[in-house]
Order: sequence, then C-alpha cells, then structure tokens
Amino acid sequence: MDTDTAREKLQRLGYEPAEWQLPNTEERIGDFEQQYGLRLPAEYRQFLLDFGGWVGSALCDIQERPTPIGDKAWIDLFYGFVVPEHKTKDIRWLTDTFGAAPTFVPVADGGMNGCLTVIKCGQPQDGYVYFFDADQRSLWPDRQFYEMFPALGQEIVKYLDYRRSGRLPLKPAGYESLYLLSRSFGEFIEALSPSLELED
Repeated sequence: MDTDTAREKLQRLGYEPAEWQLPNTEERIGDFEQQYGLRLPAEYRQFLLDFGGWVGSALCDIQERPTPIGDKAWIDLFYGFVVPEHKTKDIRWLTDTFGAAPTFVPVADGGMNGCLTVIKCGQPQDGYVYFFDADQRSLWPDRQFYEMFPALGQEIVKYLDYRRSGRLPLKPAGYESLYLLSRSFGEFIEALSPSLELED
C-alpha cells in the first residue's frame, strides 16, 4: 500500500499524528534495527517512517477462528518514536517490554489489558501481523471464562467447545497467544474497519 493510500485510509478512520511524537527518520529507524538486530519488513518500515505515532481507533478481523478473545482485534495507537515523557508509547520501550525481538516487533496498541499488534520480522512468515493476547486466555480453564465474563460471547463459547472436543488447530510453539490478522502489513491496513465509536 502506497503512502497516499495509507494516509487516506487512516484519516478516514480518524487517525492523526500525536502531539508528543518525534520525527520518524531513516536514522532513528536504522538505529532501532541495529539495536535489536533485526530488519523490519519493507511495508511496515515505510509505514513506520510515515505514520509512527499516529493515534486513533479501528478494528481488524482475526483470521483464526474461533479464538478465546472473540473475532476482532482493537487497533489504537501505532507505535513510533516519542518524547521521553510518553516513553510507554515508544516502539523501543514496547519492544523491550514485549521481549520477542528480533522475531517480533510491536506495531500498535491493542486497546485492552496490554494487548498488542505485532509483526513478524524475518523468514518464515516475514511481515505477518498478529494480535497478542497479553492475558493468555488460551491457558485459562473454562470456569475462569464464565467467572470473568458472565455474558460470554458466542464466539468464545464456540472456542471453549472446540477446545474441550480437541478440534482446535495446533499452533506452533510460542504462538499460543498470537492470532493471525494478515499476511502482510499492507493487507492489515486495508483490513482495518471503523470501531464502534466511529460507527455510532
């Protein structure tokens, strides 16, 4: 997806640059890659250069079904380089906190309980975008779902039924709390849809 198309899509969804962002320069991105020993996927690298630090709210369908977190991911702030007072929104701080570099880099806030959108760096699956469930609900016993959420959504009820009957597809080791959103970053941006806040 080219820069103009991405900007039009983000602005249509209500995203805008945060006042506390720093310029996303080639030098900053190069230093980031060198610090963590990685090479960002090309589409995401260009997006970070153009739109790192933009804030807004959107939804993205989760490609894996069923999941213990429902069928949509919440996408808020796109991480970039920010002033020290807002370091918890800085891609460097988030990458340290997530602790999966150079394999994964956080790209956007998940809008609930520390969830994140992350991108795979390097083969195989370079550029794949995933939603990370920070609560690791795939490890919860059934009763915990019903205790935490008395009005449990049908998608999650279906997930629990599949899990009890052994019908869930096997996930690779280390991917237990990661759920596929797209197979490229451009595809991910194209898939974003208005959040409920914008639809009202």
